[in-house]
Amino acid sequence: MERIVFMSLIISLFLFLHAVEMVSFAFVHPLCSSHDSLALLHFKHSLSVTQTVHYRESSVPKMASWNSSMDCCRWKGVTCDIFTGHVIGLDLSNSILGGTIHPNSSLFQLHHLQTLDLSSNYFSGSHIPPSIGQLVNLAHLNLSYCYFRGRIPLEISYLSRLVSLDLSDERSLLQLNQFVFRMLFQNLTKLELLSLTPINISSSIPINVSSSLRYLDLAATNLHGDLPKSIFLLPNLETLRLSYNAHLTVSMPKFNWSSSHSLRELELSSTNIAGGLPSSLGTLKALKVVGFYYCNLAGPFPESIRNLSQITRLDLSYNHLEGEIPDAFSNAQKLTSLSLESNSFNGRFPSSLVNLTKLEMLSLRHNLFSGPLPVTANGLQNLVSLDVSSNSLNGSIPSWMASLPSLIYLLLKRNHFSGPLSLIQNNLKYLDLSSNNLSGEVEEEMFSSMQNLYLLDLSSNNLTGEVEAEMFSSMQNLYFLDLSRSGLSWSSNKDSTNTTIPHLRFLWLRFCHVKDFPDFLSNSKELWILDLSENEIHGQFPKWFGGLVALQSLNLSHNYLTSLDHLPWQTPVFVDLQTNSPSEPLPSSLCKLSYLTFLDLSYNNLSAEIPNCLVTSARLEILDLRANNFHGLLPNKFPKNSGLIHFSLSKNQLEGPIPTSLVNCTYLQVLDLGNNKIRDTFPTWLETLQELEILILESNRFYGPIVAFKTKSPFPSLSIFDLSGNSFTGSLPIEVLKGFKAMMNMNADK
Repeated sequence: MERIVFMSLIISLFLFLHAVEMVSFAFVHPLCSSHDSLALLHFKHSLSVTQTVHYRESSVPKMASWNSSMDCCRWKGVTCDIFTGHVIGLDLSNSILGGTIHPNSSLFQLHHLQTLDLSSNYFSGSHIPPSIGQLVNLAHLNLSYCYFRGRIPLEISYLSRLVSLDLSDERSLLQLNQFVFRMLFQNLTKLELLSLTPINISSSIPINVSSSLRYLDLAATNLHGDLPKSIFLLPNLETLRLSYNAHLTVSMPKFNWSSSHSLRELELSSTNIAGGLPSSLGTLKALKVVGFYYCNLAGPFPESIRNLSQITRLDLSYNHLEGEIPDAFSNAQKLTSLSLESNSFNGRFPSSLVNLTKLEMLSLRHNLFSGPLPVTANGLQNLVSLDVSSNSLNGSIPSWMASLPSLIYLLLKRNHFSGPLSLIQNNLKYLDLSSNNLSGEVEEEMFSSMQNLYLLDLSSNNLTGEVEAEMFSSMQNLYFLDLSRSGLSWSSNKDSTNTTIPHLRFLWLRFCHVKDFPDFLSNSKELWILDLSENEIHGQFPKWFGGLVALQSLNLSHNYLTSLDHLPWQTPVFVDLQTNSPSEPLPSSLCKLSYLTFLDLSYNNLSAEIPNCLVTSARLEILDLRANNFHGLLPNKFPKNSGLIHFSLSKNQLEGPIPTSLVNCTYLQVLDLGNNKIRDTFPTWLETLQELEILILESNRFYGPIVAFKTKSPFPSLSIFDLSGNSFTGSLPIEVLKGFKAMMNMNADK
């Protein structure tokens, strides 16, 4: 008997171990369903591998490993059921896939699929097929950043087992109509994650929201109406992102939140928060991220913030908050990012901030803070960015700013800081001290200690001393330099073509006593913007100037230039050469200005006829030729698609009639032809220019009566109308004056 029992135990143990072995074998080597394998191969061949502009270095062409000689359960991105071999998971995220997923795609034959992730691919122009509704076992669907377009099909709402649905993208190419949006909430009762940003929904949020929701992202979806209070009663909610829905009104609970122990992220920026921030906000003990940017908040700093001890990021910028900031951050020792910019906070710099040892980003710009900065700030060892621009802070720049090891961005512009410019630590990449009262001599050692700078702005200060290109040559990454009206003088004595600032793109030296064109610029092939205005530059442009092939904006106004040769006329968009001394005709190269939108040659001694080519560009928006000696007829070649907005030719010697092609300038706002020799009748045909605000024809040779206009409201935007000093006859018809709507509005405003 005992033997039989023993043998039975042995057999049972053998069968158990065999079963475990079979399960283990199945787990390690699941047998792929031939049906699913074939469907996957067909799906592979229907798509393409494409390295578009959206290609990422981390992208992996997972389908490259797919072939019929290998069990499909071993293919990259494929997960199989360990017992049946059916494909239950497909992760093709970031796989460089392109093409179109058709409604009859073999993908939709994978009826056992529970997880489908096609995120971060490029199905440009492809719609989400309605056939997606056939995958009834799906629990997780991620089609984010796939560049799908068109309407989201109703069939997605049939996937009642979905736990997570992510259709987010970086730009809104998808649309979701209100009915489908409501069906998603009605049918997908198991949802824990829903992300639809920034799809254009244009709807209110339904009341019946899944109580399982943990993550809800509907940012920038054009929601409107009142946010249902049921959202704040979701017991498991951890992340709520509704930012950038300007027509959504949010009323937060005044007392209890059901999610008070779970909510970690609350993003409501650019919504309308009704009633301000309630004290109940302080009960959200787990809250880490708070975003209330541009929410029309008013009143004092919300005291409830004091209780958020877990908070890591707080953004209250662009509101109407005011008053002094209390000691509200002593408990926020985990805070890494704080933005209070563009409010009306006043008083001293909040002293509690300097003890936040984890703080990395601090922005207090555009407020009313006054007084000096703290003398010490030993706790800010992790600070990367400090922006206190546009306040009324004063005193000297404290020495601790030179010792913060992590500081990269230091922005102190538009304050009242005074005293000398002290040494700055060399980790800085962006330094803006413009529009202060800094004074004293600037030594060469100052710049040699800032060799990592990308941006340096010292404009509008009271500094002294001479600087030259050699001082900045160690800044090999410098792309932005502004010394305008800083008090510094630019010396070209040691300037050499051997000196380089290789990546310089923006250079402002307005009113820096520059006497010659800086020779180092001959190597600045990346230069985009150059401002040497209000200086003492004489003579001609150097020949190398024409080699600045990347130049987009040039301002050399208020100098003593005598020639316009060697200008790079093909690339600039903005050219200001007013108040110089050229007396020669305009160079023929001017006709190559195919990209020019702004040209100011006013207050020079230019003497010639205005070439037709000057007005033929449809891109030109501002043309100012005032106070020269131009003569002859006005050019009559304005194109039909002209973008001209401002056209000023006053104080010249121009003759003949007003060119009729001006009617093509439908965007024209300013037309100033005063003080010339133009002989014509009043151009009633200009009434078609609906945007015209200023019309000056004074001191010319206009003659004859001003007859009635054809339209009931001619010149509806006109606010300045000057016909003085001409030979018009008769009276101005009263109905004409009644048509000047803009003038009436100006008088009413007064």
